Amino acid sequence: ALFVASKLKIFDHLKDKGPMKAVDIANAVGTSVCGTERLLDACASLGLLEKTPQGYSNSDSANTYLTSDGKYSLHGYIIHSNDHLWPLFTNLESAVKEGSRQNHRAFGKKADDLFKDYYHSQEVKQRFMAAMHSIARLTARDVASAFDLSQFKSACDLGGCTGALAHELVQVYPNLKVTVFDLPEVIVNTSYFQPSGQHTAPVTFVSGDFFKDNLPEADLYILSRVLHDWPDEKIHVLLNKISAVCRPGIALLVAETVLDEQKMHPSVAILQSLSMTEGKQRSGSEYKQLLEKYGFTDVQIKITGNLLDAVLCFKK
Repeated sequence: ALFVASKLKIFDHLKDKGPMKAVDIANAVGTSVCGTERLLDACASLGLLEKTPQGYSNSDSANTYLTSDGKYSLHGYIIHSNDHLWPLFTNLESAVKEGSRQNHRAFGKKADDLFKDYYHSQEVKQRFMAAMHSIARLTARDVASAFDLSQFKSACDLGGCTGALAHELVQVYPNLKVTVFDLPEVIVNTSYFQPSGQHTAPVTFVSGDFFKDNLPEADLYILSRVLHDWPDEKIHVLLNKISAVCRPGIALLVAETVLDEQKMHPSVAILQSLSMTEGKQRSGSEYKQLLEKYGFTDVQIKITGNLLDAVLCFKK
């Protein structure tokens, strides 16, 4: 229900309007009245909409998170989930049996690179970047403030996509200069997502492949929602490369969902991992062990209560 309502932009149509009848919403989005009414009732039962004798209206949460221009809009991520993640879950049985990604069944093709599927067309690329932007905006403040990063003068967000976390960091730490390092096909599209009315000079964008190209110099390197995507051999290449460019005292900030030691919570990450047969979610002790393997010490973990937690460590 959430996916379909978001695709139809039901929440956008209801934003800043009084209650609307099902027939009026159906006419606005070009759907059947009976089907629309059932969809609206389903959304109301989930607490996404409010239903009164006068009609349907957005809940406060819907205005904040589900409208495409909401303050912490998750619209982009919801559309991405509908188009790219849900099809993988429809092949979950095969994923469990084979232990491999199901792109060939879900989309009729098999990609060697996880992200090549997202960059084959401008429309799909924009949709994927909007999804990443949604999560980054929602979690950026908690990640940026999880630790006191005021000691650092420069940071490099590897795979930083639209720069949402970078812009939050320079708001929290005005003396920090942040470089966003991502693939050329990503960097060329970042202008669509830049904040308006803000001084953005401390944030710069540099194109490159963090597996292959030289990394920009920084006092603090950042990997946000990167490590969980890749198999062990790719992580070895990346962490070994970061470690090699870090002088003693240079830090690495990792933003990921950190599982409890029994790997039972948070449930959203456990469920997501069902579709991740190459990458994986990790517990705090697993992140500590992984980072120490590449010469990082003083590993600190902060559970933020948001979708992403934070791990900070220093090169010895």
